[in-house]
Amino acid sequence: MKLFSFRKQKQQEGFAFLVKDMFDLRDGGVVVAGQVTEGIIHQGERAVCITGTGSSFACVIDAIEQPDPEHQGQTIHPEEARADGPFRGHYALRILGRNKSDFRPGDRLLSDAGTVR
Repeated sequence: MKLFSFRKQKQQEGFAFLVKDMFDLRDGGVVVAGQVTEGIIHQGERAVCITGTGSSFACVIDAIEQPDPEHQGQTIHPEEARADGPFRGHYALRILGRNKSDFRPGDRLLSDAGTVR
């Protein structure tokens, strides 16, 4: 009978993010707001956007923002966004090189194999 295992448990790989809203940035790029439904997103990670029409395109998560759980009305910029995070996994993700018209509510961002950290 084995009581303990010293092998590392496999970390959850990948993520899924449901887009709910989009905002163009004055200096270029877009912020997509929504919910991490699976896994963990890291700042600098590559993603693939799967649109409602079935097309797809690549993008990079430049920054992550969420409401500060300790200070109402303020935001923080964590290095990762988690499905099990505060506010039921709701975050805003800054994506450079894209604009608001590239995204629609209901689109999904899914993890890509590479990162640009």
